[in-house]
Amino acid sequence: MVDAGGHGAVVTEAIAINHAVKAAARALGADPVDRDAEARAGAALAALIQAGQADGDIQQDVTVDDIYLLFSTAPTNQPSAARTRWLTLVLTGLTTHT
Repeated sequence: MVDAGGHGAVVTEAIAINHAVKAAARALGADPVDRDAEARAGAALAALIQAGQADGDIQQDVTVDDIYLLFSTAPTNQPSAARTRWLTLVLTGLTTHT
């Protein structure tokens, strides 16, 4: 069983807050995207995925685009319990541990 508590839950909550802040900025006409920071984050994420795959912890077919897709579909406007359940389901699909 994959545990959705701990760091995963903290990250999910941070994503929910970040998503709300970016939505507010877009509503005000601001572009909150920093292309250089986004490129660095993508490279760091790729390195983390590769390390997890090398250790046998992350499914071999998981890509950076998969993670971005998951972030974009996170139920950020739902209660904490729904976000925790979403994270449990996502982690089950990403990791090799059940």
